[in-house]
Amino acid sequence: MLSGKHSGYEAFPQSEPLLEDVDVVTASEPVCSPVADLRSVTPKRAATGTAWASLEVGDTSAGASVVLTSYPGGEAKTAMKELKAAVTACKGFTLSSRRGWSERNTLEALPPVGIGDESVSFSVVSPQDPSKGQTMTIVRTGGALAVYLTDTAGDPIPAALMKQQHEQLQKAG
Repeated sequence: MLSGKHSGYEAFPQSEPLLEDVDVVTASEPVCSPVADLRSVTPKRAATGTAWASLEVGDTSAGASVVLTSYPGGEAKTAMKELKAAVTACKGFTLSSRRGWSERNTLEALPPVGIGDESVSFSVVSPQDPSKGQTMTIVRTGGALAVYLTDTAGDPIPAALMKQQHEQLQKAG
């Protein structure tokens, strides 16, 4: 996990759990489930390890974070294949959480960043409140996925930061 200053951001590794037990998120359309899994404590593919860091610019939070998950065997590659299929097929859907929220979303595929073994990028926006959208870039390095999240109104995560994380994961094996 990156920590310290990188490409204009400062990464702060977090020790608190990323999700709580009530953060079970499902999608109204089964094809969109891999997108919902990125926000759910019970994804279809269980990770063997997860770490996350908040990413900040200067003295203010940039509304950004990176989540690293490692998977056994070829699960990361399979998860990425399913996610790419979802990004292609999933346009409008509703996400619901056991926490009690539900939101209608639209998904827009974005160009991949060309980092890692493979990558996929997309934005998810609520038609009711476009200011509450997220942009996600997922980079696979071997058996690990790095998920970069930013607010759609914020600046995108620099490719140089993603490349540094990819290289660090490669060194760790």
